Amino acid sequence: AYFSNQREPLPTDTIVYMAGSLDLMHPGWIDRIKLAKEQGDFLYVGIWDDEMTRFYRGNDFPIQPLQERVLEALACRYVDEVIIGAPFILTKDLITTLNISKVVVFDTAEDSVMQEHKGVDAYEVARKMNLLVEMPPIENELTLEILASRVLDQKAEFEKKVLKKTNSENKYYDEKQTGLAEVS
Repeated sequence: AYFSNQREPLPTDTIVYMAGSLDLMHPGWIDRIKLAKEQGDFLYVGIWDDEMTRFYRGNDFPIQPLQERVLEALACRYVDEVIIGAPFILTKDLITTLNISKVVVFDTAEDSVMQEHKGVDAYEVARKMNLLVEMPPIENELTLEILASRVLDQKAEFEKKVLKKTNSENKYYDEKQTGLAEVS
């Protein structure tokens, strides 16, 4: 049975793995996924579950629940298969079970962990097996943090616009109510 792809990886395929929260699928994530896919023939994308994401990134994350993040990853043409609830710390068991040839990680702030987890090397096993491919930062990369700051920068203007619209609607309904009272 296939979940996101029309085929299973072939024994001759170079199987690539990358993992992350994939919180809010945006062009930055898609660029990274595309670059990971270019490293081989078949791409597994591991998606951390909500609890793990909260534990390593903090209570403000993830913004989207796991099910939405999985569906967004499955909609990406570069993703061959997803690992739902993937481990934060990649294990030898997962590497051998999936026959992973390369583990791709990106130099990005997208999934930066809280200070108390900074010493955790989630890819220690892949590093020791010489499977780790560390990718440089993507130029002009879009991240969740950049998106959030853009939203916060526009928050006051948006609130002002919503208040104006709300006042306009309230005025309309007040006038309509007054007109109905006069007709009765």
